[in-house]
Amino acid sequence: MGCRRNPKHYRLKFADGDYEGLEVTMRSVSIGEMRALQGAGGDEAGRDGFDRMVSLVASHMVGWNREDENGQALPPTLESLEDEEPSLINLVIDRWTDAVAGVSAPLEQPSNSGASAPVESIPMEALSPSLAS
Repeated sequence: MGCRRNPKHYRLKFADGDYEGLEVTMRSVSIGEMRALQGAGGDEAGRDGFDRMVSLVASHMVGWNREDENGQALPPTLESLEDEEPSLINLVIDRWTDAVAGVSAPLEQPSNSGASAPVESIPMEALSPSLAS
């Protein structure tokens, strides 16, 4: 009995900016797909490269909470993505590749480095004269 593949799902949450509140769930990619995704964004790839990226995103998008102007839920399909701005697609790709690569999302709240030590706790005595002088 072998070890069966079980693709991971990554929930991408957008907490600020133009897409605040958006959540997109993406299925993991293979190594070959990841390499194609990273190589498809270059200037030399042009429209064909961007089309491949959008198609790959659509084929791996499990769900999202995107709505149209009337509040109707949009299905996670290529047709829905084609109505979006390129900036959204690029942002999803960036977050998705970070998640797949294991890059941690930024902390929601700034990390507290702790309180600074009070000045009076540091001994400020004069040094004893050196025995060598």
